[in-house]
Amino acid sequence: MSLSRRRFITIAAGSLLAAKPGWAATENGARWRGVALGAEADLRIVGMPRAHAQELINIARAEIERLEKQFSLYRQDSALFSLNENGILRDPSPDMLQLLSLAGSVHAASDGVFDPTIQPLWKVYAENRGEPSGEAIEIALEKSGWHKVEVSSSVVRLPDGGGLTLNGIAQGFITDKVVALLKSHGLQRALVNVGEISAVGHPLELDAWPVQLDAPGSARRPIGLRDRAVATSGALGTTLDGGGIVSHILDPRNGQPAPSLWHRVSILHRSAALADGLSTAGVLMSADELAALQGQFDGVSVDAISREGTSLLL
Repeated sequence: MSLSRRRFITIAAGSLLAAKPGWAATENGARWRGVALGAEADLRIVGMPRAHAQELINIARAEIERLEKQFSLYRQDSALFSLNENGILRDPSPDMLQLLSLAGSVHAASDGVFDPTIQPLWKVYAENRGEPSGEAIEIALEKSGWHKVEVSSSVVRLPDGGGLTLNGIAQGFITDKVVALLKSHGLQRALVNVGEISAVGHPLELDAWPVQLDAPGSARRPIGLRDRAVATSGALGTTLDGGGIVSHILDPRNGQPAPSLWHRVSILHRSAALADGLSTAGVLMSADELAALQGQFDGVSVDAISREGTSLLL
């Protein structure tokens, strides 16, 4: 298996705080960069004394660590790892139940296109360098299906051989949780990126946080974020084969990799978790299906661009 990742969003605000790995601080805020759920994490706080900002970043990092122990696919101490290993998770945490509830809502709204139970299918592709047999795909699909998952306040239970991946929604969920926690500690101006980006307020020098969305070639489309989040998915943003043509986003309806219809699909909403889930589903949808999906949620905006460079703004 070969994993090649492409960045679809650029934060065009590097000059607001020094861009150095680890700690970078000024008298008017602080910044931390690291990794969460295997993705780049970047917290930029402005408009407050450095000591307070660093205290908030420590709080954020502890929250990221806490939630990784719930949703990480690969950490052996995580609740999700235990669920996939044993097929059952007793006394799931409120965070796990909240995220699974949201995943169910996105699953229903997308007519099953978003389905966290494709983990057996993803595993088959990964183990076969992106080229599993048709029989292997069929066997994996038999183990999948959101309707086969039992979720209650006392237990989460998978079908025999089943597994969940929350990678298409958990990064946004953690982003939301970090934002809410920091706001409760007085945060007013920050850009929080835990795999997906959420803007709190705006920088002192600007009306919004400047973000650039990728386009084919060297083009970039600038947007401004203020009290809103953006999540982006692309069929070939991560690939499972050496040739870079087998998408990591798999269609639960037929077991096939996402077609290269879209260069990227970006979703904007106040909730990074919802934006995350919808952008994952959106890569597998036509323009008409994307429009129908958007219409099911208040406050959702779509900013997508096709492989040919045609924009879809909804």
